[in-house]
Amino acid sequence: MITDNIKALLLSIIFVLLLLSVCVTVDYADDRPIKVIKNQTKYNDTSMIKIEDNDGIVAVNDTTHTLVGKSSDKIHTIKQKYPLVTITAKPSCGCGYGYHWHTRTFISYCPHCHRYGTLANVHKYPARYEQELTCRHCGADYCGVCGKEKYSWSRVYLRKA
Repeated sequence: MITDNIKALLLSIIFVLLLLSVCVTVDYADDRPIKVIKNQTKYNDTSMIKIEDNDGIVAVNDTTHTLVGKSSDKIHTIKQKYPLVTITAKPSCGCGYGYHWHTRTFISYCPHCHRYGTLANVHKYPARYEQELTCRHCGADYCGVCGKEKYSWSRVYLRKA
């Protein structure tokens, strides 16, 4: 009786392993290498990223965010998910970065007034030596290097892109 149970258990384990091997074989991924070639000026005389594989070529334009493919006749437009703001600044909040020019990109979202697209370098006179990001709606100031709000007691940061 015990040997019959063990035989049944072993047969069911073998059956399950065979089913799993069939599922893995069906779900096999294509692992052909994809070549990425940057700064191609072949299309529209702009800097593009060209991705090649065995089926065709897809070029991604940096300025208009469109996909142009050889293998299809459609043009696909890619929309940015969040508005971005880029600034070149020196640290102005006491963060631990070196005191030289840094270029950073942040999501243009103000955590105080909860609005997108309001952050900009408005070139204020007090920030002429270091530069800072300012919300056009509520007037909150942020460091252009680390994104911290410009109060020593504040723990509010901008999101980096």
